[in-house]
Amino acid sequence: MRYKIQLPDNKSIKIREMVVAHARGGKIPPMTDADGSDVRVVWRALHTIKDAQRMAMDMVTVVDVSDCGAAYRFLMPVLAATPGRWLLTGTPRLLQRPIGPLVEVLRGIGAEIEGVGDGWLIMGRSLISPVETRHGTSLQRGNTETDTEPDGGLSITLDASQSSQMASALVMAAPLLGLKTLRLTTTDIPSLSYLRMTLALTRDWPVEVPGVEVPGISVGAPGDWSAALFWFAHARLHPENSYELSPLSLDSIQGDSAIHKWFRELNVSVSCGDENNKGDAESCISPKSCIEIVAKPLEIKPRMVLDVRDTLDTVPVMAALAALLPADITFQNVTNLRFKESDRLQALTEQLAPYAEIGLSDNELRVNGKGEPIAAGARFDTLHDHRLAMAFLLFPNAELNDTSCLSKSYPALQAQLSI
Repeated sequence: MRYKIQLPDNKSIKIREMVVAHARGGKIPPMTDADGSDVRVVWRALHTIKDAQRMAMDMVTVVDVSDCGAAYRFLMPVLAATPGRWLLTGTPRLLQRPIGPLVEVLRGIGAEIEGVGDGWLIMGRSLISPVETRHGTSLQRGNTETDTEPDGGLSITLDASQSSQMASALVMAAPLLGLKTLRLTTTDIPSLSYLRMTLALTRDWPVEVPGVEVPGISVGAPGDWSAALFWFAHARLHPENSYELSPLSLDSIQGDSAIHKWFRELNVSVSCGDENNKGDAESCISPKSCIEIVAKPLEIKPRMVLDVRDTLDTVPVMAALAALLPADITFQNVTNLRFKESDRLQALTEQLAPYAEIGLSDNELRVNGKGEPIAAGARFDTLHDHRLAMAFLLFPNAELNDTSCLSKSYPALQAQLSI
């Protein structure tokens, strides 16, 4: 069978483009029918902020970001620097996700942010000229150090060890904060490629993040490599099929594009589907490129060690694939999987145990498939987590208690599977 798959746009890029447009004072890019709920949440939230500004509302405006971690962190500095009274809220699980260091940094430059039972109450006001600062001095407020640059711009130090989204949030809000330099306590942070993505999209922004390289490559085709991963795994499990994925290019700022190298180790060939570059995978770099993938027989059991600090979203699908092949895959630097839409480490450890030998330490997960036939109709609990749903859909005729969570990033997946 030949699958021709139209991938959703990468939601991380699209959300960043929306927030950057808002910070520039420009028009927010439109949504499309194929966009997932995370993109829609950000679009609605930004329009809620604009509407409240236009109406000069003298009441608390609720900005509900549901379970969208990107919106939760990206909008915190935007609201802090936007005159008005705001309640930033979301699901109970979202409010448990790390955001403390970002709050402390914003408080350090004069933001008024108070934790309340159902979110954060933010008294927004202009932060471009923070009070209590003198030219060239250094302030210490709580755990936040804030300096002024020689030209009056701010230099902020952030602990982003729990999430690169906190650093991205400050970079995108730089014009609203007067931020010129963002210093990180360490550049060894999870999903660093997403911060590089932010820097690439704000290349003309007057803000620097010392120690973090700005990618020299273009955004590339908008198709989502995290969604493409499902089809790479599907191809490995179904070598009788062929797959065309679009729009997808190999030269991409998306960190998850690394998977095409992993799957070459799993004997999955990658070639260009573009008419003018047929077969030349390295030429698949245009914004409208498509790639073709075909799996060849595996002669030996794959054994891989993957450092996923920069590609955490790949772990659920890759872990399920290891259990199904079988394969022996060790994932390193996985701790932050506990702070996603669910505790993904616990979920994978418990639900893949019938099909694989599972080893879990503080920062490493090993999945060693048993090599036994997998019966159809296995039952899984997705915990309302879209990445887990994608992983468990790889199992033959699996029964999932909830697939509505796929709307977060890949609403069309099940329809494409049933073709």
